[in-house]
Amino acid sequence: MRKRTPRWPAVPPRGLRPKLAPDQVRDLGICHLENLDAVASGQATEATLWQIAGAALTWSKVAEMLQAGEPEMRTQLELASTLIERFGRTGKVLFTGLEYQRAKDGVQVMDQLAEIVDRATAVVAAEWSERKVNELEASCRERQPA
Repeated sequence: MRKRTPRWPAVPPRGLRPKLAPDQVRDLGICHLENLDAVASGQATEATLWQIAGAALTWSKVAEMLQAGEPEMRTQLELASTLIERFGRTGKVLFTGLEYQRAKDGVQVMDQLAEIVDRATAVVAAEWSERKVNELEASCRERQPA
């Protein structure tokens, strides 16, 4: 009987895969804070809105894949959805009530996830979220009056 070897490349276990580089983690943290500040200061644009949605989707997917921080990221998805709905009604990207504190909490969770995620998982999550944001943006544009 012949010995069979698998044809797919061996992938190291998640804990042994390369992490994001420290400068990547830092840059992500800065982006999260810039988006938070833009909304809080009233300077957020539609592009900022989609960056926030993309971050929430990316890090919620990372949380799901790592099985860490899922409830906290669900809150961020709800917040992003609220911002999108509000933008559709008012044309403005802004926080009301306790949303700012929830967003600040989310920045901390996303930054913590960035520190523990491996590069391969981060890439898969980012590609998935980019497709989702593009779909969301297209569906919102279809609903807008001409």
